[in-house]
This record gives sequence, C-alpha cells and structure tokens, in this order.
Amino acid sequence: MKTILKVSLLAIAAFTLMSCAPAANTNTNTNANTNVAAKPAAPSADSLMALETKAWDAYKNKDGKYFEGFLADTVVSGNGEGSTPKAEVVKMISEHKDEVKSFSLSDPKVTPAGADAAVLTYKATIDGTENGKPIPSPVTVATVFVRSGTDWKATYHNEVAVMEAPKAGADAAKKDAAAPAADAKKETASAAADEKKDAAASSEKKEPAPPPAKPAGNSNAASNSNSSAAAGDAALTDALMVMEKKGWDSWKAKDAKGLDETLAKDFAFVDAGGKATFGRADAIKMWTTDNTCNVSSVSLSDGKAASIGKDAAILVVKGTAVGTCGDMKLEPLWNTTVFVKEGDIWKAAYIFESPVKKM
Repeated sequence: MKTILKVSLLAIAAFTLMSCAPAANTNTNTNANTNVAAKPAAPSADSLMALETKAWDAYKNKDGKYFEGFLADTVVSGNGEGSTPKAEVVKMISEHKDEVKSFSLSDPKVTPAGADAAVLTYKATIDGTENGKPIPSPVTVATVFVRSGTDWKATYHNEVAVMEAPKAGADAAKKDAAAPAADAKKETASAAADEKKDAAASSEKKEPAPPPAKPAGNSNAASNSNSSAAAGDAALTDALMVMEKKGWDSWKAKDAKGLDETLAKDFAFVDAGGKATFGRADAIKMWTTDNTCNVSSVSLSDGKAASIGKDAAILVVKGTAVGTCGDMKLEPLWNTTVFVKEGDIWKAAYIFESPVKKM
C-alpha cells in the first residue's frame, strides 16, 4: 500500500456500530423510541485490521474502485500539502507503479479521538519494489478513521520505516528518550505527492502534545486564507498552532506540567524512527525524566489544519528543533497531530512524525 502511503491514502474503514436497545416497555408510541439515539461503539482493533487488510489487498491489485466506498471525501496529506479529493487518490491508486508481492500486518492498537474519530496504529512488513528498489520494511502505520453516518471512513494514512535497535544500551536509552536515530530509510505519506523517502532520520524528538506555532500572526494563517480552505480553517489552524507551540516548548523545557496540560486523556505517539508509545504517562516520562535532549530553540512552519468531526481535527506542520539528543543532531520533520476537544480546550490525542525529505 505504498502510494496510499505516499499519497497519504488512507487505508479504509467501516467500523461496527453498537445499537443501544431501549428500555423494556410496552408503550408502542413511536415518538418515545425515536428519542433513543444509538450510540456508536468504539471500533475494535480486530475489526479495523480486517478492513486494513482488504485495503492492502486492493492496493496490491491496483483496485482503486474499492477505495471509492471507504475513503472520506478528502484525504489529509502528511507532508503539509493539505487535503486531496477522494477521486484523485483513487486515480493514484489505480495507476501506481509499485509491485507488492506480499505483506503482513500485526500489533494493532486503537486510539480514540473524540466521538467521531479514531486512529489505528500497527506494523506492516512488505515484500515488494518501487521503481525497482525495495519498498521500506517494516513500517509503523497510522490510519485515521472518521465516522460518516453509520460508517467509518479513512481520512489520513501515513507510514514511517522502523529503525533498527541500537547496539549499545546507552544509545538505546537515548533513542527511546526522544526519537529515532540516524541513517535509516523512511518514508512519509502524502496525499498528493508520489515520492519515496530514502532520507536519513536523525529526527528523534518531538514532544508529545503539539509543538510550535508562530507567535501571534503565523504565516500559515495567511496561506490558509488564500487557499480553498475557508476562514474557518485558517482560524482552526491558528488555534491549534497555539497548542502545538505550548507542547513543543514544554518538550524543550522538559516541563511535565506543561505536557500534562496539552495531552488528551487517551494519547499515543509515533516518532520518526517508527517507535510507538501508548499512554500519556509513558509519553510524559519519555519527554521529561528520560529525555537526554539538549534543545536551544524550536520553530514550526507550513501548518495546515482540517476538521474531522465536531470535536476532532488534524494539524500537519513542519517542526524544526535546534540541538541534539545524545550524539544525534536533530533534523526537521513533518509532525501530524490529531487533536480532540476536552471541554473547550484542544488537546493532542495522537502524534505521528516522519522525516522531511532532503533535497
């Protein structure tokens, strides 16, 4: 499912819905029953993996038609290119040049993102080629699903190559602390870009909750207002960038309290080396107590936000941290944060990093 990846395709999904039976009563008044709304159950990892497997099969066979019924109307890119209409993504899948011989998917985990969204994280091992070169494998995969009526559809898909474990124990500690390591192939998915990542990933870090944002008037607001995204999307971008900045600043300062204020109740993080961390407590510990990074500054650019539900949104931004983690120099990366609203406050429920392609 490579172009899916590059194209930020999304795997696809239709989660099961659980109906709520009304309380027993002999009253046949239809008005009473119509007031009992069915509450959707949280999607299970097994049900989503079954759907993901079908999506990979369809991608392998260049079956774009399959995706027509399972993708959301727009697919969000993981490299700052905004959203791509479903029709364009379907066309890309039908015409992709990858040759996938086989694949296997494992270790699925679901992270809730409000009432109408959820993120599926898993590991994929692929045997195949792209332009005659081996497709990076294994990769850590993230697919964001959104609820559409009684169905669930994919609106974001990204993959990043898994780094090999370091030799020395000390090096391992450094890696776990903040990020991936250097010199490993990775790739990033992008809904309108068809490019593969052979880039070194000395990316590492990144804080849990959102990072940077431009101080008050960030350049993203101007770009959003000039794009097809309406003023509402520009306002959403500005609001989320404020929280992103707080998260990055808290990560830089190893500030547990600041991180606690930016992370949602349910939280997961995938760094640019493919390492996944589940749970806000573990993430905060990783970014504070276990953090060996020394960072002098952080900055964000090219931010674009998209609403994916009444209480969820996706922000994709390019993040740059100046400093080191252990003996690794930090490099720019694309940071995707899935935000949820807890009360009136936006908080990070899921963060996915991928290296910025070197030119």
